[in-house]
Amino acid sequence: MAPALLTASPQPTAAWRAQRHAGRALQRCRVNSASEARRPAAKPARAMTPSTIRAHAWQLAWNVEGRLAGSRVIGPGAGPRRASTRAVVIGAAVAAVAVCACSLGVVALAAGRLFYQAGRLTGVEPTLSADQTVEKMAAVEAFVIVTRGLDPQEPVALTFLDSEQVRQRTIDDFEEDTTPDEVADDALVLGVFGLMDPRLDLYDLLIRLYSEGVAGFYDPDTRELVVVSEGSFNAYERTVYAHEYTHALQDQAFGIRASGFSDEQFDTDPEKFNAIQAVMEGDASLLEEQYLDTYSVTERGYYNRAVNDTDVSIYFELPDFLLQDFIFPYQQGREFVRRYYRQDGWAGVDALWQDPPVSTEHILHPERYEAGDLPAIVARPALTETLGSGWRQLDSSVNGEWYTYLILAHGDDPDARVGETVAAEAAEGWGGDGYSVFYNEAGAKMVLAAHWVWDTPGDAQEFAAAFATYAEARFGPGAAQDNATCWNGHERHCLYLAGSGTLWLAAPDLTTMAAVLSQYPDF
Repeated sequence: MAPALLTASPQPTAAWRAQRHAGRALQRCRVNSASEARRPAAKPARAMTPSTIRAHAWQLAWNVEGRLAGSRVIGPGAGPRRASTRAVVIGAAVAAVAVCACSLGVVALAAGRLFYQAGRLTGVEPTLSADQTVEKMAAVEAFVIVTRGLDPQEPVALTFLDSEQVRQRTIDDFEEDTTPDEVADDALVLGVFGLMDPRLDLYDLLIRLYSEGVAGFYDPDTRELVVVSEGSFNAYERTVYAHEYTHALQDQAFGIRASGFSDEQFDTDPEKFNAIQAVMEGDASLLEEQYLDTYSVTERGYYNRAVNDTDVSIYFELPDFLLQDFIFPYQQGREFVRRYYRQDGWAGVDALWQDPPVSTEHILHPERYEAGDLPAIVARPALTETLGSGWRQLDSSVNGEWYTYLILAHGDDPDARVGETVAAEAAEGWGGDGYSVFYNEAGAKMVLAAHWVWDTPGDAQEFAAAFATYAEARFGPGAAQDNATCWNGHERHCLYLAGSGTLWLAAPDLTTMAAVLSQYPDF
């Protein structure tokens, strides 16, 4: 499917924009199929819009998940993956990143290890004729319509391009929408959070990521399903087509953009955007799972072979947190949707579109969605005047429970990770947050102010304890002072604790730290 490539907001949200980039790589679920027989007569290639680029993330995710697929399929209660926040084992679902996590064979990249599919591998699937491909595509569409229970309101427009055309569209749109300077700013923000090495050439990495393996996608702006027309429609590609066709029906029935999967929603409330994305991808991933269950032993063997015959080496170059984030809407989203499917079938899933969750906390803890537990709005003081001349704001946004977890469990330094279970439990009491990051070119100085509000004082203390473990491993021994503990890294980092709130400040010197702290009277 092609979630939108959100355009940069006036105050770019770096950590979240990285997720956008990830999303772009995953969003274009692979559809390496389609025959010339179904190619519309001389239909010109349509240029990609900024909103469609993000879909590439999905596509890549598909390719990887499917390829790396399977060894550790994360099911409803399968291990600490984020399905239940407390047991967050995000590792085991890396593949989705490249293979569009939509695919069932979940690729596991847990702890930096890739587990290849262990199932039976059948030889290369016979190539289909043009007529057979058309029949197979029609059969997939019929399965989706009947199983998902969504009747198409109009024919889904198909656009057939060759792989080079799709690749170039992807790169052109990415370069038009995102500049190297913007991505460099993102790297600085992610660096101060400890999520990646700020020296990494993230722009080059993303360009390569988007240009390798792009095969097809559904674009909600043009309402077209773009597929690569290179004569194949194998068992793996049929599952992807089922997933993408589901997105087309979702769009007709509920309105993907109208539901909140839009640039505007991302800029104003990234937490809600991510929650809606999880419903959208979880819905399509569950349907795809059901389609895969119809395969015979031989077809499953073809599928296994196809998903294992892909080079996904580039994904091992990505920061660990980004790999984990890629798969969130597919893995955790699918388990969230599965809960309501088990209760009321597809009617229960339809209801999610009418009353969607509004935070990653809801996706990780469905019971909180059901209880109407809404995130607290946490103020982000304007620090421009406080810091004075020479400082510019790089980012101002919300981490949410999900990114709070990623900071603790999937940072750039493996030795500073507190462990998935500890991180999940520490992030679980999230009630709301807001952060801002500033940069001063003179001396490459950084300021970070990240304020969390927790459900209870006990939750705040639990986070503070986990953060102290993380910070000591990342920076070295800390020193207590008043209501804070501080560590010395490239900047001075302090975590303040007061009642149900915690405040993480990073600044180049004590004077700047004190000036920023003065804008947070509760601490």
